[in-house]
Amino acid sequence: MKKVICYVFLLLSTISVAQISNLAELASGQIQIFSPIMELDKKIYGYFMIVKLEDVDKNNEKFEYVLLDKNLNKVANGEFVDRKYKRLGSRFLSPEKSGDHLIITKYYAQAYSPYVKFVTNRTIDISKNEISKPFYYDNGEFIEGNRPEKKMLKTLKKIKTYEFPISIGGGYALVENFKLQKNNNLPQSLKGFNINNEQVWEYQFNPYKERIKKFFNIIDKEHFLFTTDNKTSANTFTIHSLNPRTGKLNFTYDIENANSEWNHIYNIRALEDRFVIIGKVSPYKRTGYEVKKASGLFRIELDKNGKELSKKYFRWHQASAFLPMNKKGKTKKGYRLYAKNYFVFKDGTISVLTEKRKEGYNILFGATKVKTTDFVILNFDKDFNLIDLKTIEKDLSKWSYSDYLYSQKIKGGDGVVFFYNDYKKDATTKKKNWVLGIVTLIKGKMTHEQIPMSSKEHFISPYIAKEGFILLREFNKDSDYDEIRLERLNY
Repeated sequence: MKKVICYVFLLLSTISVAQISNLAELASGQIQIFSPIMELDKKIYGYFMIVKLEDVDKNNEKFEYVLLDKNLNKVANGEFVDRKYKRLGSRFLSPEKSGDHLIITKYYAQAYSPYVKFVTNRTIDISKNEISKPFYYDNGEFIEGNRPEKKMLKTLKKIKTYEFPISIGGGYALVENFKLQKNNNLPQSLKGFNINNEQVWEYQFNPYKERIKKFFNIIDKEHFLFTTDNKTSANTFTIHSLNPRTGKLNFTYDIENANSEWNHIYNIRALEDRFVIIGKVSPYKRTGYEVKKASGLFRIELDKNGKELSKKYFRWHQASAFLPMNKKGKTKKGYRLYAKNYFVFKDGTISVLTEKRKEGYNILFGATKVKTTDFVILNFDKDFNLIDLKTIEKDLSKWSYSDYLYSQKIKGGDGVVFFYNDYKKDATTKKKNWVLGIVTLIKGKMTHEQIPMSSKEHFISPYIAKEGFILLREFNKDSDYDEIRLERLNY
């Protein structure tokens, strides 16, 4: 079996020689998942790894889990046995942290199919280093153990439950659906449970009209936000805010209906005294937002009781003083600006990260051909007026929808750092290799650096880390182990 040995290299920017700490051998087996663990406030807690140890028999597999803290110190590990099913593949998802527990979800699906058949769950008590037996939710109750193979397909014809737990702090939420017909699940209710699988609250829907569109999870300790659409003549999209401990409704806010001028695609950010709904728009149609008719951006501010404080729209042509662009957002050579993330800072200013992208149909391959190139950052003041625009040049990527990776807040909400990958041609050798781009935005000032990610001998995969650092996982061609190192960011 391939040995998995994790080493930590803590590279301090103040010295020229890296300080190396050997954590010794963590586990022996095939890595199934290596994933960051996030707190509810999106700060990094640590890292979680599952490796497969062996096949116990034709129906069972043995795994080991390993838990590291944010400094890559090993804090817990243990073994467990999971069921496998004929003709179904499986995969572990990134864990949800809820209080001092981790919620582990494993989904099963048919080979080459994107549709999940069912999931099973476990919890890990971090303080006790104990993993629970598997359990699943079926027809209104939790059942401990694995699904019987002969009955597992029949369960899909009953009430179908959204079984991916959503952490709500000290517990989790599940959506319970009515399955009325094939591939048509309608929500009956949203239920909150404590970590012992005991129901704490329930929030009812109209099962023949409302559908949950998107979860924003906990925005702060008092607000668990999600959006539904109501398939009536009004065709209303509504933001709901619930208290995550009690399920009590804080407020609802209708963001669009049949009388709206725009369709909205959006995210929600929280400041100390208000919520910021930020996103992009296209002219209203009952079928929803249309990329090819994208018209600009918008910002809505609500107070903590759901009262609208401001609403403002920004049309693409308003950026023409900084970058030639038509009203549909097309720039030179037909590239559009696609919003990748929205950075809302503590002082109310906003930076919108966009990426130039162009799509066309490739007759030879019979598929949509995608090209992406430079990032463009639009910086807005606290009144959502565009104040400047910054371009980050990168090599053209073909057949790739985006080179953006992820971001995290820094400086207590005054700044942000985001990461991207770029398949870049070396100016000297003319050979292409992957580089990692690191960009910081702090109070309107931008810094940008790149580090190599690949060569003939190795490849580096970046992960989010504690503030001020990045975790790099290095795969070496001739080595039987992975290296993991924390590197300090320069800002």
